[in-house]
Amino acid sequence: MDARMPTPHEILILAGTRPEGVKMAPLIRCLLDDPRFTVRVADTGQQPGRVTEALTPFGLSPTVTLTPQRRSGSLSELAAALITGIDDLLAERRPAAVVVQGDTTTTLAGGSVAFWHRIPVVHLEAGLRTNDLDRPFPEEANRAMLARIAALHLAPTAAARQHLIDEGINDRSIVVTGNTVVDALAHLLASGLARPPAWAQGPGRLVVATVHRRENWGAGVAGALDGLRRLAQRHPQTRIVLVSHPNPQLSAEVTAQLAGVANAMVTPPLPYPEMIGLLRCADLVVTDSGGLQEEAATLGVPLLVTRDTTERPEAIGPGVGELVGTDPARLVAAATRQFAAGRRGPGHSPFGDGFAGARSVTAIAELLGVAPLSATIPTNTERSDKLSVLSG
Repeated sequence: MDARMPTPHEILILAGTRPEGVKMAPLIRCLLDDPRFTVRVADTGQQPGRVTEALTPFGLSPTVTLTPQRRSGSLSELAAALITGIDDLLAERRPAAVVVQGDTTTTLAGGSVAFWHRIPVVHLEAGLRTNDLDRPFPEEANRAMLARIAALHLAPTAAARQHLIDEGINDRSIVVTGNTVVDALAHLLASGLARPPAWAQGPGRLVVATVHRRENWGAGVAGALDGLRRLAQRHPQTRIVLVSHPNPQLSAEVTAQLAGVANAMVTPPLPYPEMIGLLRCADLVVTDSGGLQEEAATLGVPLLVTRDTTERPEAIGPGVGELVGTDPARLVAAATRQFAAGRRGPGHSPFGDGFAGARSVTAIAELLGVAPLSATIPTNTERSDKLSVLSG
């Protein structure tokens, strides 16, 4: 990363989790390639080590890493520690803008502190909504609160843009960019990094599953795991791989629930390129993750979402995916339908064309009044080349 003294156009990127790192990476690469900007990337330490892990396949690393102290593990404790650390960071060196992504505690804390310092807040992946503060919790509240203070809203889809307009956000502050996860997938596929683990290859169908949503903890997680166990028993030739969450208590519950199921295995969290490689091999994805909805839809893998609502409706519909909640019988019935239909393969991603990073840089330049470059918008040929990588 560029370690020069601040310029009028230094951009501070805040990320604290692996998904934030993945989705920030294409934007960071575009900013680094742009002579109008310098970039600082701060790992807030929300998930220690995971941002570095996410950035490494893209040839990137954090400029600075914070070390929030945690004892209880509560959200309020985390938020307080992040606010203090980010406040110190901004007091030490003032950027032209602060970029936050999605709906994590890092995003809300970082956006709030930047706003208090009167620094423009750029919200990447703005406008996602379920309109239910309990689902997902606390993410729905985080992103809705951030919308009131962001100076620039980088919306991934037209639906996200409309949500912001419906909430009274000035249309001139919203730019539809596509989702940078499509850029990230294109990079990993083009570079040959998205390779599955060796054990992923084998006979029969492959189902890849995850469970981690906070609002599903307890009965919801138990129901989803019961559904996966029943699915494994009903389709003994199908291999089910559940990728566990870093939370040790959740990981222990997953392992206990699937113990003794011969055709089901639990694996620790995988490096992101391996996870994408695994998804490419899958015949079905069962998840409550937001990011996996985007990745499965982009890769053309059938999808079951173990939630009652989603902020990514583009991933739900005929030939894409369906909401099944956490009822075991409903999950098994939906999976059986998907098996009968067969995998359809990748097509056009509903989340963009792989140039969200470039569009985001153009929007940030306009926000800051930076003179435009001569060629920042991708050509039709460039779009076709990137889409061919995704569909190949």
